[in-house]
Amino acid sequence: MPKIGDGLDALTAFAGAAVAGMALFLPFTFSITGQSSMDSPYRVTSLVNSVPRAAALGLIVAVVIAVLVRPLTRPGLVWLTATAGAVALAINYLIGTQMTSTNVLTTQNYVDSLSGGVMYGALGICALRMRWPAVGFALGTVVVFVYGEVVAVFTSNTAAADKASHTPSWLVLAAVVLLAVNTSRRRHGTMLPITPRLAADLPISPIIAATVLSLSLLLATEWLSREFDGRRASTWQIGLAVAVTIGAAFLAAVLLPGRDGAGVLLAVSVAAAADSLGDTPSLGWNLILVLLIATAGILVALRRPTPWVVLLGAAAISVFAMFTQQLSWTVTWTIGTGLLAAVAGYGFAAVRVSYLPSAVLALGALYLPSVLWAIPTAFRNWPAGGVQAADSTPGRTALAITIGATAALLLLYRIRPADPVRVVATP
Repeated sequence: MPKIGDGLDALTAFAGAAVAGMALFLPFTFSITGQSSMDSPYRVTSLVNSVPRAAALGLIVAVVIAVLVRPLTRPGLVWLTATAGAVALAINYLIGTQMTSTNVLTTQNYVDSLSGGVMYGALGICALRMRWPAVGFALGTVVVFVYGEVVAVFTSNTAAADKASHTPSWLVLAAVVLLAVNTSRRRHGTMLPITPRLAADLPISPIIAATVLSLSLLLATEWLSREFDGRRASTWQIGLAVAVTIGAAFLAAVLLPGRDGAGVLLAVSVAAAADSLGDTPSLGWNLILVLLIATAGILVALRRPTPWVVLLGAAAISVFAMFTQQLSWTVTWTIGTGLLAAVAGYGFAAVRVSYLPSAVLALGALYLPSVLWAIPTAFRNWPAGGVQAADSTPGRTALAITIGATAALLLLYRIRPADPVRVVATP
């Protein structure tokens, strides 16, 4: 039975993961005084270019922080690191809300992502050590992921981000206060030293894995976007981007100890499936439904975890996206959002990892750009150039990535024997 302290830890993990996730996944925006600034092509271009790059950079920072704080025997220091990241993020957010110039937009977006990465990496190590805080951390990650996928960051291909895409100021403040309280609660705590790892599992491997995965997906996305610029990319170009995605995910998975890399493969497939769905200007009260479905998925997976359910769910979403044009938009969006929340929630506990930074990488990989960002489609309001692709192209691309991830997971399980582990996490 969870205690009051567990509830506080879980609430802190949820709020912190949500704020850090928004910093990694959503574009940083600021106060605007004139309509010309709102629709400035420079502002839109800056947002489009900086969002995927900042997400990739932020994830690398998160994994570096997770690796560095993992050996610490003083939990208070780890919580203090997460609090410092939250304070830096809050200061940057406060400054940004007072800005009326687009000249600092890109810089602040990177600062936002870096601060979020520090916060996410340290908080992940704090939360994933305990059952209920781990659930809170996962729920915050999943909710932000679903929100960022199904809510339009842009209202059109030329208009800037809607105000609803900002991190709520009250949530930023709540995260800072809760993290400070938990830091104070654990300032005198200690833990037993960690058992030394094998030479093959040196802490540098998760950092290399995060760098390989982040940069590969970023480069593939930007390359495919250029191929679509002013024209329609061919099937082989999309296929090459899919191959790079699967190859990078498998390489990252192999770099992680044991079978920890399975979580990365699941994250890449779920993220691609999510990007195949359309978006809407607002989530509204459906946010409560997303919370409930994601929570149910997490709790079910804690009892009966299996990665194959996640891959099957990602494939189902991809196939569903291929035929959405035959259904009404309301039905399509509601079913897609519900499926995504269930699959992403279940995916958190679908794989048990032996090294906590591996879990931070797997969960954070949900926020990385996918090649589907570069495919112009009538169902998403992301400013992508070129001729719009066929309505079924995003679904078919996501399905190809999921099939490739399934093959990669089978290969990983073949070359890596199953070992008993004790930590639960993944996308």
